[in-house]
Amino acid sequence: MLKDRQQIILEAVIREYIQTARPISSAELMEDLDLDISPATVRSEMLKLDELGYLEQPHTSAGRVPTDRGYRFFVDHSVGEVLLNRSERDRIKELFLNDTIEDFARECSRTIADITRTFTSIGTDDDVLTDRGFTEILDEPEFQDINHVKQFGKLMDMLDEDMQSLVEVEGERILIGGENPMKEARPYTMMITHWTHPKGFKGFLALVGPRRMDYQKNISLIRYINSLYESDE
Repeated sequence: MLKDRQQIILEAVIREYIQTARPISSAELMEDLDLDISPATVRSEMLKLDELGYLEQPHTSAGRVPTDRGYRFFVDHSVGEVLLNRSERDRIKELFLNDTIEDFARECSRTIADITRTFTSIGTDDDVLTDRGFTEILDEPEFQDINHVKQFGKLMDMLDEDMQSLVEVEGERILIGGENPMKEARPYTMMITHWTHPKGFKGFLALVGPRRMDYQKNISLIRYINSLYESDE
């Protein structure tokens, strides 16, 4: 386990990196953290987090970014409940008013891709019904690099074929970077959950986005969807 101060610093780096998509320096953290510690101490703790594998220094940048291990610690220890706003909750509730699985899947993928700004896949246990969100994800800073766009496009081409093996496990799954068994998905984070419609049909929801995706909001969303169908069972 990390020391309390290290956890606070790691969490601050991750939150800032999620917002800015650029390496975070100790000087930037000093502006954001309400801690009675010196800049030298912040630099020292960031170095320790680097040595422990929670942060890394890309290229020759003075700042640091989270590693898969850092994100995993954040998800397991630091992500608290973040309620969706009322408009978002209402939009999700309305999805379950669609009477056919085709209408539900189409509207669900469109709505969730818009809320989460991720690539969103909706399907039954045997088939992917619809994908949305490629346009939304291209707005993220990572995809200013055309090679990154091509890499993600290759993943999308393979996702429908390989999704079955990923959705066989029941419950919520958050696969961060190298945790994903799909090699092509390892530059990203994938969240998978299952849903049940009041009409009785069932399926899965998968979100795919940058590893610096908004974990709090997206986890809140999939758990909200779970709470809706659980209340109808």
